[in-house]
Amino acid sequence: MTNDTNYRGKANAVFFAAVMVVSMFAAGFAAAPAAAVQDGTNVTITYNTPSDDASITEGTEVTPDVTVENTDSENLNATNLPSADSFAFQVDSGDGFSTVDTADFSGTNLAQGDTKDVTFSSASSAIGNLAPGSYDHRVVLYNSSNDEVVTGTSSGDISSSALTLNVGDVTQANNLPSELDTGESVSASDIVVEVNNGPNSAQMTGVDVSVSLGSTTSSDTSGQTIAADSTATFNNFNNQLTAPLSSQSTNYTVTVSYSEGNDITFDVPVEVGSTGGSGSVTFQVDDNSQGIYYQGQDINATDLEQNTDYTLRSVDEFDGDQISSSTFESEYTSDGDGFIDLDTEDLESGDYFLRGGDLAETRDNTFELTVQNFAAEWEEDSYDTGETAAEITTESQRNSYNVIISADSLDYEDLEALFAGDNSPVNDVEIDENAEDDEIIVEGYRNDQIIANFSNTSIDSGDYQFDMEVYDTEASDSASVTVQEEDVEASFGDSITTAAAGDVTNVTVDLEDTSEAYIGIGGSDAGFFDVVRVEDDDDDDEVTFEVNTRVLGTNQASDAYYSADDIVERAPSGATYEDEDGDSSTFSDLNDFRTSSDGLDQGQLIRPAQPGEYEMVASGDGVFAVDEDGDLTVDDELDIATLDLVEPTIDGVTVHTSPSGDTDEDDDVSELLEEVTPSDTVALDDRMVLQVEADGVEGFVAQQSSADLNELDEGVEGSAFNALLTNDYEGVNFEVEASSATANQEPAQLDFTETTVYFGDGQFFVVVDTSNDDSFTQSVSDGEDFDVTYEYVTDEDNRYEFDNAGGEYNVGDTDDAFPYYDTESDASTEASFTLEDRDATFDNTNADGDVEVGVSEEATVTGTTNVAPGTDISVRLRSASGVSPGFILTDDDLEIAEDGTFEATIDTTEGQVDDEATVNFRVGSSTVADSDAVLVEATQDPATFEVSDLNPEEATATAGDSVDVSATIENTGGQEATQDVALTLDGDELDSQEVTLADGNSTTVEFTADTSGLEAGDYTHGVATDDDEATGTLTIEASGDSSGDDSSGDSSGDSEGDSSGDSEGDSSGDSEGDSEGDSEGDSTDDGTPGFGALVALVALIAAALLATRRNE
Repeated sequence: MTNDTNYRGKANAVFFAAVMVVSMFAAGFAAAPAAAVQDGTNVTITYNTPSDDASITEGTEVTPDVTVENTDSENLNATNLPSADSFAFQVDSGDGFSTVDTADFSGTNLAQGDTKDVTFSSASSAIGNLAPGSYDHRVVLYNSSNDEVVTGTSSGDISSSALTLNVGDVTQANNLPSELDTGESVSASDIVVEVNNGPNSAQMTGVDVSVSLGSTTSSDTSGQTIAADSTATFNNFNNQLTAPLSSQSTNYTVTVSYSEGNDITFDVPVEVGSTGGSGSVTFQVDDNSQGIYYQGQDINATDLEQNTDYTLRSVDEFDGDQISSSTFESEYTSDGDGFIDLDTEDLESGDYFLRGGDLAETRDNTFELTVQNFAAEWEEDSYDTGETAAEITTESQRNSYNVIISADSLDYEDLEALFAGDNSPVNDVEIDENAEDDEIIVEGYRNDQIIANFSNTSIDSGDYQFDMEVYDTEASDSASVTVQEEDVEASFGDSITTAAAGDVTNVTVDLEDTSEAYIGIGGSDAGFFDVVRVEDDDDDDEVTFEVNTRVLGTNQASDAYYSADDIVERAPSGATYEDEDGDSSTFSDLNDFRTSSDGLDQGQLIRPAQPGEYEMVASGDGVFAVDEDGDLTVDDELDIATLDLVEPTIDGVTVHTSPSGDTDEDDDVSELLEEVTPSDTVALDDRMVLQVEADGVEGFVAQQSSADLNELDEGVEGSAFNALLTNDYEGVNFEVEASSATANQEPAQLDFTETTVYFGDGQFFVVVDTSNDDSFTQSVSDGEDFDVTYEYVTDEDNRYEFDNAGGEYNVGDTDDAFPYYDTESDASTEASFTLEDRDATFDNTNADGDVEVGVSEEATVTGTTNVAPGTDISVRLRSASGVSPGFILTDDDLEIAEDGTFEATIDTTEGQVDDEATVNFRVGSSTVADSDAVLVEATQDPATFEVSDLNPEEATATAGDSVDVSATIENTGGQEATQDVALTLDGDELDSQEVTLADGNSTTVEFTADTSGLEAGDYTHGVATDDDEATGTLTIEASGDSSGDDSSGDSSGDSEGDSSGDSEGDSSGDSEGDSEGDSEGDSTDDGTPGFGALVALVALIAAALLATRRNE
């Protein structure tokens, strides 16, 4: 064993010796009688140090200290005891009592019940010099002649033991196992004991050592001599030792005997237990088992044997699932319920188990203990007092636990306001358990946040240190933060939000240094006022919320506001309403503030919120008041904006066709528009889409279907829209009805309940599945015409009003009166369409009506269909009966073009010229149309001249400048051809060139354009062939020269004509004037193709004016 164990043996020896001394002194003094003063006074003397019947190690100096108590009715003093002189401490060394020390009595005066401490300082050395033995002792009161004044004084005895620590230290070292199985034997050769004689002059002789365990003893009787300050090893023991047969914590008893003194005995602990037990134990904290336990937790061990001794041991090593080596930690005894509460505060990380009873020493009966790591830090160094979600980031290897939080200068109420929100503690711990200590208990997380709401407190700005301790372990940390006054800002995303009355619109509020604001909508002049609280819930520093203007001010007003990502709350409890004197007790709530004569004095809405401007004001504190004029005031106004509700309109209806599918197949309006094509004919089995450019009804449908703006954009069931159309009061009519009807039958009408309706951007789309027999009230057939009428109608005398003011949004008291129009103010739009059976025709037919298909690897079959563009189709060419070898050729990767055409490419080289076949146009697995076909010699595709690389595409020139234009012409067809390539300006041809190209070849054409005569502005210039055109923009800027564009033609013509006319006569003048003028003007035309014609025109006009002047 180690030296630690040796010192433990020494300590045990000292301890047991001290106990012997104390017990001997106690026994002696306990038997002491009370002393009687000569005249009847009683005296009691009590030993304090050493106690009665004490045992003192030889050489130990002890200073006797006694207490004298007067228990008589007389005072104890020199008057009552005139001959008393001193107290004496006496010891009987075998020849009678002799005094070893005295204490002065003179001056003593003890009244009844008084006490006096008496110390015999010089007796200590006499006691230390006593040889080992047993001695009587007493305390008496003497006179100066050494005669006893008080007899029968308290007495006892002293027992002095032989040499122990003063002579030597005894330690055990090596090979006494600290753990044994029950009944296990320790061989004599494994027993080694070292005896160390301390630093004394005396040597120890005849030293023998014996070791006992249970009922077995082994001895080494070698009788060794150990010099002072020397050590001897004893390893010649005669017997083996055998452990007890029951599990227990016990000791080896080591006895050292020697000639000079009494035997020295000490104990060495050993754990005796059986690893073959079958019992199990349950470890828990707060009635819950844990995979890992943490230092400092009180771990409960249950399911143990009752009132049984156990030892807690740390596992040193496992052998598979068996514990092969362990170390003693502490002792416990189970209670009557088989329960032990284990204190882990001083334990290190590791595995632990209990030994005792019938417990199996296996891995299953262990628990793992570790030290919890814990760190806490504020996410930011500082927060505003308005911060609602400040974060303390905690880090620990532990998943969930409780944290005790405190801070100087903050009491429990402050901490509760900060942390009590969503931080409730776990495991049945109460948040206010430590409230009296100004501490709050919250839940901590592995790597998560504890949320603090500074806006919920009234703490001052400044620096704060928050101390945090884990509730059930020793882990702790602190985190500092600066709290500063907030600078709250809120602003509307748009100063004016425009929407049709009755629709749903979005409002955005940007927030800074706050996560919430209060929004007032309406006011004194609007005849309407409402308040909402908005809160940024997705931490993007803004709140976007929807306003359903149809249900404002109705019983459904709570549904008027919605936010997908944030929080919007109507009539919030945090808002305050004050009268003109600032008294908030005048009004019970928002409605009282709005309707009371001391408030805004507004009645309930008699109809939905009407077109007009509604002020929106953002408030930081939510305090709304009225002034002495009854007008709305907001002290903490952060921003204002306008909600501008405009009168609904109807702008038209358009019929579209779309590929077949369910009415709700498209995810949203954007996807729907990618698939529709305007058309006044719709093929049966395709979808029909009615696009209605009208507003004012979106809010009704949203409320009816409980849909927000996103859901309206994604499409709602037609039943919600149908509820609007069938409402007796709304004045919204939408009829889709057949133009004619079968005899005795009503004309077929569209059933809106079978549709899906998409809303977006001031319009809505009604999607109809024409393959659904229930889409119309009657069966429909090929060629059937339908009329479409959408209208808002009103009553000629009465406007729409709610049946009850401020009541249900969809119940009025006037039939057919559109809520947002005045009387006799109808609006409508119309359209029509025809339903047709699906059909298709093929191009390239011969005189017999057969479709001619060339024998080619890339033969084409083209045609036209009424099936909706975008529909996936296939074209199949199948050999006729009798054609050998036969073939079935298909192009199944086709889609109908926007103009209703299709083009299939098929490898027909399996057939031969003049083979007959059938060509099929198919949608899905159904043939829509077919035709006879014949294979013919393959022909090359016709020439196609495509234009590209127009240069310049964008150009700027001053009027009169020349502009060079070029482009690339490529023949992408299969044959050589010749075409005229033209230069154009705003669609008019200015110049052209003849170009011949073989198939696959290309060339570059160049033109020069004269801009003379063009006014400043933008023109579209281009290069065009019969098949293609490329265009760009030519910007002409005005010239700064006052002579203008006529300098060449007009100046020459006019000057020459006038000059000749004056000197030579009219004939000559005309001749020269015309000649010169025309000549110069023509030269410009010839030199600048295209634009020269304009110049020539100006010259002709000038000549005519000149001739007119001469005639005059």
